[in-house]
Amino acid sequence: MGLWAICSAGNGLAVTVESPGPKGATLALYDTGIGLVSEQRRVVLARGENLVRFLEIPVRIDPSSVSFSTVSGGRPIQVLDQRFEYDLTGVERLLQRYIGQTIEIRDGADVRQGVLLSAPAGNAGPSSIALLDAHGEACVYPDFHRLNQILFPHVDELTYVHPTLLARMTAQQDGPQNLRLNYILEGLSWNVSYEAIQTDSPSETYLGVRISLKNETGGAFKDARVRLVATEKGGVSEGGFAGSMTEDPQRYAYGREAPSREQVVASAAALQTYEMPGTITLENGAQLFVQLAQVEKLPVSRFYVYDGVKFDRFQRNRRNDWNYGTEFRKTIDTYLQFSNSTTEGLGFNLPPGRFRLYRQTESGALDLVGHDYIEGTPLGGSGYVALGPAKDLQGERERIGYSEIVPLHEYEESFEIRLENGSPENVEVRVVEHLYRWSDFEVVKSDAEYVLTAPQTIEFRIALKAGGKRAVHYTVHYRW
Repeated sequence: MGLWAICSAGNGLAVTVESPGPKGATLALYDTGIGLVSEQRRVVLARGENLVRFLEIPVRIDPSSVSFSTVSGGRPIQVLDQRFEYDLTGVERLLQRYIGQTIEIRDGADVRQGVLLSAPAGNAGPSSIALLDAHGEACVYPDFHRLNQILFPHVDELTYVHPTLLARMTAQQDGPQNLRLNYILEGLSWNVSYEAIQTDSPSETYLGVRISLKNETGGAFKDARVRLVATEKGGVSEGGFAGSMTEDPQRYAYGREAPSREQVVASAAALQTYEMPGTITLENGAQLFVQLAQVEKLPVSRFYVYDGVKFDRFQRNRRNDWNYGTEFRKTIDTYLQFSNSTTEGLGFNLPPGRFRLYRQTESGALDLVGHDYIEGTPLGGSGYVALGPAKDLQGERERIGYSEIVPLHEYEESFEIRLENGSPENVEVRVVEHLYRWSDFEVVKSDAEYVLTAPQTIEFRIALKAGGKRAVHYTVHYRW
C-alpha cells in the first residue's frame, strides 16, 4: 500500500493512502433496479488528516449516498469530505481534465501537438476546443467530434482511469482501520422464475424456483451475501393512467384490491426480504441464474374464482355514477394452489415472480400450458396462479336494485350473481365482489355467507353440483 504526502490548503500536510478492494460485501437488491451495498474495507491511516483512495468502485454508484462507519471495536474517524472520480465516461470529461496539458490532435493529414486551452464543459455546450501549439499559435477546432484522433499522454498520471472514491478523513492515531463503506447504486436487478411441470397425476407437479441476478453497475462483487428486497413500487406496472381512451376496460385480479389498470402511488419501502443461501460472485455485465428450490412432487389443488365486475374505460372513481361497475364478464377462472411448507419440500419465504406451467407429453417433451405472475408466498402460506378460463363453468353478474337514500351522500345497490356448472363434477366457486363505490359501506342483506378478504372486498364460497345452477344476492349501503 503506497503512502505519499500532498499539500492540502489550510490543513497542513495530508497523507494519501489507497484502500484496495473490499474484503466482503452484502448486497440488498431492490426490485426497483437499485442496490444497497455494504462493504468491509481495510485502510492504514496516519494520525491527523488522510486522503483515502478507495478502488474497485462500481461506475454507477450514487456518490451522494456514500457513508462510512467503523467496524465494532474500531477507532473513531471523522470524514471531512468525499468525491467520486472517473474520467472515462466520455471524451468531454477527458478534455476537461487535460486543460493546461499537452495533447496531440490528428485531423486528416494534419498532426498537431499543443497545450489544450479550452474544452467543452458538457454534452449540452459547444463542441469546440482550442490548442496552443509550439509556435505560439492558437488553433480552434469547431467540433472535436469531427477529428480523426485525440491522443492523451500520461493518462495514468493525469486522470482517473478507474472509478475511484476519494475521502478526506481524520484519525486520532496511526494504524490499520477496518471500515464499512455503504452506498447505493443503479444497475442491479433481479427476478424470479417458477417452472411447474404437470404429469399424469392432477394432484402433483414438479416445481423449480430460479433467481436471475443481473449486474450492469460497472463493477464486480465477489463472495457477496445477497438479499432480495420486494417493494410496493416494484410491483406497480408502468402503464398509463386509468381512463385513457386507448386502454382496455379495467377489471380485478384475484387477490388484488384494485383493478389491474389502476395507477397507484407506491412506496419504495421494503415489503418483504429474501435471503439468498451462501455467497455469490457477480461479475460486471453478468446474468447469473441461481436455483432456489426444486421439488419433484409438490401436492397441488385447483379452485375456481368468479370475479365478474369490470369497468368501462371512461370510468375512474365515479362513485356518483349510477352505471358505475355494472358491466360484467362471464368467465370463471381456474387457479392452481400449493402450500409453502417444509413438509411439502419448500419451507421459506418465496419471492414474487413469473410462473410458467408446462405439461409433459407421452414422448417426454414439454408443452407450455400458460404463464402468470405469482405474488410472494410467505412461509406457511398458500401460493396460487391463474391457469385460464374454467371449462364448462360460467357466471353472470347483474345489478337488480339502485337507490339514492340521500342524494350525493348515501346510496344503496343490490346485485344478483348467477353461476352455472356444466361439468360432470361438483365444484366450489369463490365469488369475489368489490365494494368499489366507497370505503364506508355496510352489507345490509345477503342470502349467502361471506368473508371480508380486503378492506373493500368480500368473498362467497358457493358449492355447485354437477350440472347445477345457483344464484347469490346481496345489498350494500354506502355513505360519504
